[in-house]
Amino acid sequence: MNRKLFIFLILLPLNFLFAKDENKLSVYELKNVELGWNHLELKDSILDCMGSTHSQIRLNLINKDMDTLEIPYIIESTHKIDSIVKIPVEIVNKTTRDGKQYYTLIADSTQIISSMQFSFGGRKYLGSASLEGSNDQKEWFMIADSFLLGERVNRHQKISSKSIYDLQTIYKFYRLSTEKSKSELESVTYEKVYFTIPKYKRMKVKTFKERVDKEKKTTVVHFTLSHNMPIQFLKVHVSNKFDYIRDADLYAVVDSTKTDKGKKYSYKLLESFVLNSGDTTNFTFSYPEHYRFYKLEIKNENNPPLRFKRITPYRYEYILKARFDHQGESYIEIANYGSKTYYDIEKFKDRIPKEMNNMKIGKRIDDAIVKEDPEPLFSNVNWLWGIILLAVIVLGFFSLRMLKDETKKS
Repeated sequence: MNRKLFIFLILLPLNFLFAKDENKLSVYELKNVELGWNHLELKDSILDCMGSTHSQIRLNLINKDMDTLEIPYIIESTHKIDSIVKIPVEIVNKTTRDGKQYYTLIADSTQIISSMQFSFGGRKYLGSASLEGSNDQKEWFMIADSFLLGERVNRHQKISSKSIYDLQTIYKFYRLSTEKSKSELESVTYEKVYFTIPKYKRMKVKTFKERVDKEKKTTVVHFTLSHNMPIQFLKVHVSNKFDYIRDADLYAVVDSTKTDKGKKYSYKLLESFVLNSGDTTNFTFSYPEHYRFYKLEIKNENNPPLRFKRITPYRYEYILKARFDHQGESYIEIANYGSKTYYDIEKFKDRIPKEMNNMKIGKRIDDAIVKEDPEPLFSNVNWLWGIILLAVIVLGFFSLRMLKDETKKS
């Protein structure tokens, strides 16, 4: 059997099952694959097949024995974390009151703190704790109340909780209160993240239409990309020379329905931001969804309407990295549904070599099959259901026959 036909027949039931829900599975050949580490840039044609940057992708390799092997991979964008540094927090005071221990901490008041890590010495503490913040040590604001903190180990179990997450606070002073115990707070740290300047790829704007809605007092810009893409960076080019400050909303078209008056579109709000003549007109977004049709709406209120020269969208570069330990024919499956698969190599990114082979995208499998076999066996869905029904009947027949034989023996 032709290998491409073999792959196609394996994937056909999946495509059929998901067709009703408008879920799609696209399969491409992988070319120039070598043993060891390989990388692949996810170009527009691949991202177009995905519902988001977290959609499901699988790499499969078919060896000489026709066994299908799943290849682990990771996807990295050019918006990387350079490094994470642990910054110490100074412990300046400790008091005991009403059966509780209070620790006063001093942190960098210019740094947004998203998490704190606590280290206790002596007998390990385990119990309820609270964290407050202040800029003058007079008025304290509750940040986190009654969270579990400490560590306990016995023969049966180990319970450990040394950190508090999702703080997003910016205070000069912090106060940690714990239940009174023989354990002492020895150190407190928080993480500071350093990012590289991301590399962006400019995307082509296929259509651009601008209009002023006098009733709603808004300027509306509709623009279309050549593929379904995520916008991570947007340059807005305003024609007006006067000073302005306007609220703006970026939407994406998620659905459309036909009516007697034409098509009616359903929009999803992606980002809200402010256009300001005294500030940059470049905006960074973080949402991972992929869309083709976008709408930018600017609220003019009673001010002169804003007009635009153009809009320039950008996205990150996405690189897929995978290690191939066997030889064979390799394929990549891209779905616009599901969630990204995570493998062990996500935990060992620092061990992945920087220099590796560059593999390429080949032909799309379903396109190739259609060209080679213009009248495939399952061109009519009734054939598929017929074969399934026949298999059920045959299995049922042999099951009844075995049951009769067992009855006779007994």
